[in-house]
Amino acid sequence: MSVVDITSKAQFDALIKENPYVAVQAHATWCGPCKAISPMFKKHAETLSVRDAYAFARFDTDEVPDLASELGIRSIPAFFFFENGDKAASVTGANPSALKASVEQFSEKAKAKAGDGVSI
Repeated sequence: MSVVDITSKAQFDALIKENPYVAVQAHATWCGPCKAISPMFKKHAETLSVRDAYAFARFDTDEVPDLASELGIRSIPAFFFFENGDKAASVTGANPSALKASVEQFSEKAKAKAGDGVSI
């Protein structure tokens, strides 16, 4: 699946309510490290997302400042991982190995939840 572009806090709130697991990238158009790591995040989304269980999204901190404030973003890129609506983990900076480890960890959780026979 592709990365969802979040354009409002309400859209973000709906996304984390609808999906048990969500990976979110905070970025800005002017941020060089964001541009460098964004293709990796997109590739992870294509290979690790789980329909109706694990979604990938991103938002521009300049365009959705209320969400940036709520998440307490001090530097970008920043990645946040939500589990059942709660922030469960984060990765700050363009750190490919830490990002890969986190997205894979949450993908495994989502696959286990999706496969347990419980309706999500």
